[in-house]
Amino acid sequence: MSVGAAPVTPGGKQSGFGVGAGAAALAAGLAHATSLAAPFFADDWLFLDQVRSRSLLAVLASPDPLGNFFRPLGRQLWFWLWASISGESPVVFHAANVALLMASVVLLALLVRRVSGATAGVVAAGFLALNYAADVPVYWASGSQELLALTLSLSALLAHVSRRRVTAAALFVAALLSKESVVLLPLAAAALDLDGGGVRARARRLLPLVLALLAWAGLAAWATLRRGAPGAGLAPSTMGPLAVPVLLVRVTLGLEWPTGAGVAWRPTDPGGLIWVALLLVVAGAWFVAPRVARVASAARGARKARRGRDKVAATNPAPEPVPEVSSRGIRAGLVWAVAGALPVAVVAPLWSAYYLLFALAGVGLALGTWVARSRRPGMTAVVALAVLGWLSSQARALQEFATAPSPWSAQSHVNRFYLDRGMVVVARAVADLRSELPAPAPRTSFFFAGLPSFAAVQVADGPLVRGVYRDSSLRGFFLSEMTRERLARGPWRVFFFDPPSGHLRDNTNKPGVFMSTALGAILNGKPESADIALEAARLNGEQKLGLEYVSAWVAFELGDTARTRAQLLHSGHGVGGDTRVIVDTARRQLARTDSLGALITLREGLRTNSFDPNVHAVLSDILLERPESRPEGQLEAYATRLLAPRVGSVWRRWAYVLAYELRIRESIAALDRYAELDPVAWAADSRATRMRTTMVRMLPGGDLAQRAMKRELTR
Repeated sequence: MSVGAAPVTPGGKQSGFGVGAGAAALAAGLAHATSLAAPFFADDWLFLDQVRSRSLLAVLASPDPLGNFFRPLGRQLWFWLWASISGESPVVFHAANVALLMASVVLLALLVRRVSGATAGVVAAGFLALNYAADVPVYWASGSQELLALTLSLSALLAHVSRRRVTAAALFVAALLSKESVVLLPLAAAALDLDGGGVRARARRLLPLVLALLAWAGLAAWATLRRGAPGAGLAPSTMGPLAVPVLLVRVTLGLEWPTGAGVAWRPTDPGGLIWVALLLVVAGAWFVAPRVARVASAARGARKARRGRDKVAATNPAPEPVPEVSSRGIRAGLVWAVAGALPVAVVAPLWSAYYLLFALAGVGLALGTWVARSRRPGMTAVVALAVLGWLSSQARALQEFATAPSPWSAQSHVNRFYLDRGMVVVARAVADLRSELPAPAPRTSFFFAGLPSFAAVQVADGPLVRGVYRDSSLRGFFLSEMTRERLARGPWRVFFFDPPSGHLRDNTNKPGVFMSTALGAILNGKPESADIALEAARLNGEQKLGLEYVSAWVAFELGDTARTRAQLLHSGHGVGGDTRVIVDTARRQLARTDSLGALITLREGLRTNSFDPNVHAVLSDILLERPESRPEGQLEAYATRLLAPRVGSVWRRWAYVLAYELRIRESIAALDRYAELDPVAWAADSRATRMRTTMVRMLPGGDLAQRAMKRELTR
């Protein structure tokens, strides 16, 4: 039977298509019901900040807050609409995302029914409803970009096969303005063209979509030239095109696995809602497929009876009829899947399953058609959906995500666990801010220290704090970004993240807050920030905490040796004299395990000559042994590094200081410097080489980094 523009399955409403499609849509809603409790996260705060208390025209005329892509419909318009309606309620935003997914499921069912019949439509809808690729777009408010692009693209394709070409073109432009990942939709439309004819006729029917694509490209180019910073986040590589088909197959089958585990799954209970969703999808397909087969058989038998060719077939139809479904749907689905997946090639090293959501709709068409053409469509549909749905549930439950760029990573770079881990920190941070500071004064600047970077609590100049308090005059910065201007613009508050409890603490009035900030900046290799923090410490009355001594060494790193000498002298430290005897005495005392005596001797040595690196080196080794004196030991290691930058052992000590404070990359760099300056000692230093190997495993992509990721979620 040739495929025409009309639905393939005879019988219309009698096929039970509406029940099956509705079951798939309901399953999609149930599978993502928990997203309604998710908070705003990361980019959400930037988009909310842009639309708050502004007209739609003003929002559309202003630069995109991320500045990387031109997506006014998926970002500005969408956030302005729902923020205005809901008062910035995350529940409403996530409910809208769920509604978009459910609409996409129904649209896919309708589209596939036109191509390959009711059974195929219900199977395709069920596949999309259960696939884990939808998790991130639904769970993250900013996922509206992906979901809008999917919904509008499916609407455009449905309009195209229904011969509403202008409507299809308009919907395609809207989809591109939501997210440009559907840019190759015309290829899918060409594969779905049901009207036949030659190449010229097909090209004529495709022309509105091509013109729509060109119009969008011109608009996007104009916006890019006007606003700049295009395509931030793209990661093109030579492996991208090769990885795309592999990624498409993997996401279709839910093939993601723990680091080091290989391609294997440990069965995980996906939860009651997922089981119910899976049951709904399977039941819907089981309900539809036999009915479609019976209707197709009766229609075929009636035609034969009317023609007088086979009266027996009219009264005794075959028990296992084969539905009259063309294989064209399989080919069209595969073309659609490839067209949807190809744009992922430019971001393959940073891939995530949700990038392939539009491509998976094409997979659904191919899968549904294959099921509908099978000899036992009901049983085939049940088995296919049950297996694929369960595999997706296992990928969804994975408590890992890829931490290093790679198109071959075992997991997505952003998945449900990635969001859960960050959202836990965000939710606590929002609650802590409201508790610690219920009503900040206008123009208050918030300075944050120690926040986990993955949580994105602090980005740009503080959209989250403005969102929490609904005050546009507030600003937020990392403590390391402190400047004199930011301190002077108004009141300020200093919040530290407490790792043991996972909460933010207002340390504004805590003694030594800016001194500790300066020490943190020193460890981060930011002497300019340390200098500003020391100035703030002086204004905050922290002079008694060794401020002049610390400031002297920061000035030394900044090249101001005159200020170094002046501040050392002012703090009671010497800048000349021979300290060799003092160092030898201290070492003999240490040999007798008299660390207290050595400590007193070395402090006396600093009063004689603070420019002798040996005094600082031995003093640092003593102080670093005890937790209560460790900060002072770190400072002495810093002074040693400044005074003897060409000595390998100095960098070895500094590497251990950095490692203790979890400056992993910086510690590895210090060990590499040690190896460069003293290769003989490095080769014999098994402890240092082992430490470097361990720290590499703690970097993104390492197995130790993966093991540590669950701590924040399970705190």
